[in-house]
Amino acid sequence: MTVLDIERRVGISLAVGRYLRSADRFNDASKDFTGACRSLRKQLGPHQRFVVQVDFKHYLVTSDRDGNFDIEPITSL
Repeated sequence: MTVLDIERRVGISLAVGRYLRSADRFNDASKDFTGACRSLRKQLGPHQRFVVQVDFKHYLVTSDRDGNFDIEPITSL
């Protein structure tokens, strides 16, 4: 077993803490993203194609018969 000096132990503790906090944020964001996708699929329905405006930007939204969707930014109308 290797004996770690205090600076190395502190560095490892800080890195582990950063990792754990990032993992929590990632899991929360992943749950939010999954919920947003589920909600969008429910609202869209199959075979849709239209333009939406969100936060003063325009997006082309398309969906297929299987519930898959794509949202791409439009630079100008």
